[in-house]
Amino acid sequence: MTRFFLHIYHYFSARRLWASAVLLTICALAALLSSRVHYEEDIAKFLPHDTQNEKYQDVYEQIALQSRVAVLFSSKDSLRPVDTETIGQAMESFGKQIENSPLIEQLQVSADETAALKMIDFVNTNSPYFITNSDARHIDSLLRSPDFVARQMEENKKILMLPTGGIAMTTLRHDPLHLFTPVLQRMQRFRMDRQFQLIDGYVFTHDGRTGMVTFNSRFGASETQRNGEIAALLDSAAHTIETRYPQLKVSAIGAPLIAVTNATTIKTDAIVAVAIASVFILLLLWWHYRRLSDMLWIGVSIVFGWLFAIGGMALFHDSVSMIVLGIGSVIIGIAVNYPLHFLDHIREVGNRLQALKEMVPPLLIGNVTTVAAFLCLVWLDAQAMRDLGLFGALMLIGTILFVLVFLPLYARRPAAAPQHRAGILLPLMERAEDWLNRKAIKRAVLPIVMMLTMVFGYFSTKTSFDSDLTHINYMTPDQRADMQRLAGTQHEAALYAVAEGKTMTQAFQANDRLLSQLQAHGYQPHGIGDFSPTAERQRASLTAWRQLWTIHDARQLIDRVKAEARRQGLKPEAFQPFYELLTTDHNSVRPQSYFNPILQPFVGTYILHSPNQTRIVNYLPSAGADSILKRDINQQATAPYFVFSSKDIGNQLVRVLNDSFNYIGLVCGCVVFFFLWLSFGKLELSLLSFLPLAVSWLWILGMMQIGGIQFNIVNIILATFIFGQGDDYTIFITEGLMYEHTTGRKRLSSYKHSVAISALLMFIGIGSLILARHPAMRSLAVVTIIGMFTVVIMAYYLPPLVFRWLVRGRHLPTEEPSDVQLWITDKLPLTLRRIVSSLYFMISFLLFMYLGAKPYTRWIFRKKKDDPERRDRYHRLFQFFARKGLKLLPGVKCHIYNKVGETFEKPAVIICNHQSHLDIMAVLQLSPKIIIITNAWTWDNPFYGDVLHYGDFLPAADGLDKNMTKLRELYKAGYNIVIYPEGTRSETCEVRRFHKGAFYIAHELGADILPLYLHGAGYVLPKRDFMLRPGEINIEVGQRVRFDRYDDQGLEANEAIRLMAKNMRHHYQKHYAEMRRRIETEAYLQPYRQLRDYYKTKV
Repeated sequence: MTRFFLHIYHYFSARRLWASAVLLTICALAALLSSRVHYEEDIAKFLPHDTQNEKYQDVYEQIALQSRVAVLFSSKDSLRPVDTETIGQAMESFGKQIENSPLIEQLQVSADETAALKMIDFVNTNSPYFITNSDARHIDSLLRSPDFVARQMEENKKILMLPTGGIAMTTLRHDPLHLFTPVLQRMQRFRMDRQFQLIDGYVFTHDGRTGMVTFNSRFGASETQRNGEIAALLDSAAHTIETRYPQLKVSAIGAPLIAVTNATTIKTDAIVAVAIASVFILLLLWWHYRRLSDMLWIGVSIVFGWLFAIGGMALFHDSVSMIVLGIGSVIIGIAVNYPLHFLDHIREVGNRLQALKEMVPPLLIGNVTTVAAFLCLVWLDAQAMRDLGLFGALMLIGTILFVLVFLPLYARRPAAAPQHRAGILLPLMERAEDWLNRKAIKRAVLPIVMMLTMVFGYFSTKTSFDSDLTHINYMTPDQRADMQRLAGTQHEAALYAVAEGKTMTQAFQANDRLLSQLQAHGYQPHGIGDFSPTAERQRASLTAWRQLWTIHDARQLIDRVKAEARRQGLKPEAFQPFYELLTTDHNSVRPQSYFNPILQPFVGTYILHSPNQTRIVNYLPSAGADSILKRDINQQATAPYFVFSSKDIGNQLVRVLNDSFNYIGLVCGCVVFFFLWLSFGKLELSLLSFLPLAVSWLWILGMMQIGGIQFNIVNIILATFIFGQGDDYTIFITEGLMYEHTTGRKRLSSYKHSVAISALLMFIGIGSLILARHPAMRSLAVVTIIGMFTVVIMAYYLPPLVFRWLVRGRHLPTEEPSDVQLWITDKLPLTLRRIVSSLYFMISFLLFMYLGAKPYTRWIFRKKKDDPERRDRYHRLFQFFARKGLKLLPGVKCHIYNKVGETFEKPAVIICNHQSHLDIMAVLQLSPKIIIITNAWTWDNPFYGDVLHYGDFLPAADGLDKNMTKLRELYKAGYNIVIYPEGTRSETCEVRRFHKGAFYIAHELGADILPLYLHGAGYVLPKRDFMLRPGEINIEVGQRVRFDRYDDQGLEANEAIRLMAKNMRHHYQKHYAEMRRRIETEAYLQPYRQLRDYYKTKV
C-alpha cells in the first residue's frame, strides 16, 4: 500500500489544482448528503433487540402506559394545602386549554362514572353468559332456603332507605335477590390496584392533596420532536393556570416528557462536549506545534473525516442518533492520531515524501484495525450501536484518506533541520523512563504488574451489568420528585400472564387455556378472563343456567318476589328487568361484538391490540417471583401464552447485554488480532501488540468490579474504544522498537512523544463528557477514562519489555561479521516457534525422566546393580532414547558420516569437540557400549544425575587416578570411554585447548583414540542460549589413532601425552574448518540469517 499512496502523492503533487478540486468535490458531496440526515435523541435506540425481551417489553410498555402523561395539581406550600374544589376548577380550566390540541388524545379531566354504571348494567342484563358452575351451585343453595326471598326483600327495603339507595336501585332492578353477586364481585378483578380516589368526579391521590389530569401523546414516547411541542403546550397552559391560581403548582410527568428532557439534555451535552473538547485540543496543539498551519490541517483532517462519516451514513440511513454524535467527541480523540503522528514525523525527518513513506504502514495498520473494531458493532442488535459502529468506521476512514492523500500536499515542511522544543512533557517522560529502566525498579515493577493482573483477572470474571434504564435517563429534579410521588400510588403486579392470538377470538381461546393452568397452580388472576366471550365459555355458562332453572321454577320465583315486594311496600314492577332475565330464553351464542360494552373499556390495559395480533393480559399480584409457574408455562415453546415479571425484562436485558459484551470482547479482539497479524506478518509481533490490550481489558474489568462500576447499554461500547485506540498506541510503540532494533538509531522516544500527545488529546475528548448532565454520556466518559488510562500505561510498559526480551536486549550490527560463528552462537531473537519447540522438548524430557527413566532405573537395578546383562540392557535403552530424542527435536536433523566403517565393537577412548548439551545424545546414539566422563554439574544434575550414576558414567571431579580402576573394568567389558578434551562447551563453537585427560587414559589403558567431529550442535543449542533453533547436527567418525606411535619416538609418557593433545587439537581445528567450508553454504546459513533479522523492518 505504500507504493499506492506514493504514486498518488507524485501524481497530485504535479497537479495540485486537480487535487484541490477533488478535495472540494468530496467535501461538497458529503455536506449535501449530510444535510438530508434527520437527527433523533431516542435513548431506546441503544437497547438491543431480542425477540423474547421485545415481547415482554411490548406488553409492559402498553400496560405501563408509556404514552401517558399526567399533569399534577398541588399546593406550592405543603403546609397550606389548597382545597379540592379549587384544584378541581383549575383542572377544568387546564383541560379546556389543551382539549382541542391535535397533539394529544384520550384527555381525562374527570372520571366518567356513567361508563362504570353502563358496564355493570350490561353484566346484570347478561348474567346467564357469565355464571359458572360454582355460581349455579351457590344460587341453588340460596333458593332452597324457604325464607330466602322474604329475608332479601326485607334487606332491600333497608338499603333503599339509605342516602345511596338511588344508586343501589340500579343493581337491585336486575338482581333483587343478590343471586348474581359472585359475578359482580368478579368485576373487582378489573381494578389495576392504583391507590387513587374520586372527589367530586376528579381523580386525586389517596391523601387528597394532588389532583391529576391525564392524556396520551399521539406520538408515543420516542418522537421527541413532536413531544417537545406537547411540552411547550403544557408549559404555556401551566403558566396560565399558575397565574390564575397563584397558590397552585402545576407539573407534568410521563415517558414522552422524560424523553423530551433526555433529548434536550443530550443535544446540549453533545454541543458542549464537542465545543469544550475542541477548545482544549486547540490549546494543546498550539502548545505542541506553535504553528497555526499545523493546527489548521489537523482541524481540517477531523472536519473532513466528520463530513465523510455523516455523508456516508446518509447513504445507508435517513436518521442518526444525537448520542452517537455526542460520542463523536471521543472518536475525535482517536481520529486526531493520524494527522498528529504524520505532522510529528514531518518535523522528525524534515521531508514530506520520506515522512509519507515511513508513516503509511503504521498509520494504515492502526486505521484498519480500529475500523475493523468499530465495524464489529454493525452486527449488534441495537440500532444506535450499529450507527455508532458505522459512524466511527467512516470517520476514521475519511480522516486517514485525507492524511495520506491530501495532507502531504499541503502540510508545511520545516524551514530548517528539525529542532524539537523540549517543553515540559518530553523531559518528564524521559526522566520517568530512565527511572523505570533501572534494574531495581524493573525487578520490582514486573512482579507488581503480574500480581495486579492476577487480582484484577479474578475480579474480571464477576462483571456485572446495570439493566435499570432509569439510571441512564436524565430527569429534572421536579420530574424526579413527581415520579416518586406517583410511584407511591402504584403497585406493579408480581407476574403478568399473557395469552396471544392473531384475532381476539383466538387470543381469548388461548387465555381460557392459560387460566386453567394458572388455577391449577392455585392462582386467581386479575383480568377480564372471567368475562371471556368465547363460544365455549358461553355454552358452558348457558348450560349451567338452563340446568339451574330446570331445578327451580322461574315463574314461581317471580311470583314470590312480587308478593314479598308488596309486603315490604315496594313496587313489584320495579324489578321488571329481573323478571325478563328469568323468562327470556337464553340459548343462542352471541358474537364477540355483542360483548364490546365490557371489552372495549379495557383495550390498552387487559386487551392489547397490535397489527395482526391481540394479547390478553392477566395480573397476578400475589404470585411473587414464582419461578416454577414461569418454568411450567414458558417451557411450552409452541403455546400461545407466556408469563413474565417486570424484573424479567431487566434480566433479559442483562442476558442480551452480556451476550453483546462477550461478542464485542471476542469478535473485536479476534478482528484486531487478525489484522495485526496480517499487517505485521509475524505472529509474535501481533501477540506483542495485542498483549497490552488483553491485559488492559482484565485490569479494566477488575477495577470496575472492585469500584462498583457497572456496564450498561451505552458504556458497553468501551470495548470498541479500547481495541480501537489501544491498538494504535501499541502499533506505534512496536514500530518504534522495530526501527531501533533495525538501525540502532533512537526513534522510540519520538514515537512515545506522539503517543503521549495523542493520549492527552483523547483524554480531553473523553473528559469533556464528564461535564455532561446526561448519565448515559457521563457513564461512558467515566468508564472509558479508566479503560484508556490503563491502555496507555500498558502500551508504554509491556511492548518494550516483551520486545527487548524477544530480541535478547541486543541491537545486532547491520553488517555481518566476517566469521559467522560470532553471531550464530550469540543470543538470536526468540520466536514463538523456538519457544514452543524448546518447551515441548523440555517438558517431554522431564516427563520421560520422571515417568520413565527414573522409575525404570530403580526397577531394573532393584536387586543387582552390577549384573552385566542388566547393564547391557540399560545401555541399549540409552542408545535407543538418545537416537529417538534427536529425531524428535523440532526442526532439527541429525546426520552421521562413518566413512571409515567404524563398528565401535573394539573399545576405544572417544574424543569429541564440545559445543552443546546435545553432544551427549549425539554420542550416545552411536553405540550401546559407551560411557562418558562428565563434569560435576552434569554428575550432580537433579533431573538426570542418578540415571547417569547407574549408567556407569564417571565424574571427572573425582580425578582420573581414582576412576582408573573402574575405567579399566569398563574397558575390558568392551565399553568405549567418551571424554571431551576441551572440558567444557565452547561458546563460539571454536575448537578450544585440549586437556590431557583423554590421552592419559588412552596411554594407561593402551587404547586407541577414536575422534568424533561434531558440527551444528552449537548452532542448534549454543552455550549462550537456552532456546532451540532449527538446524542440522553433523557427526563424522574419524580414523582410529594408536597412542603407541608417540611412545615409539622415545618420549617420556607425560611429554608424549602433551604432544598428542596439542597435535590432535591442531588436527581438529583443521578438520572442523574443512567441515565448515563444506557444510556452511548460503542455503545452510539462510535460516540463521532469517532468525537474526526476524524482527527487523524495512527502512
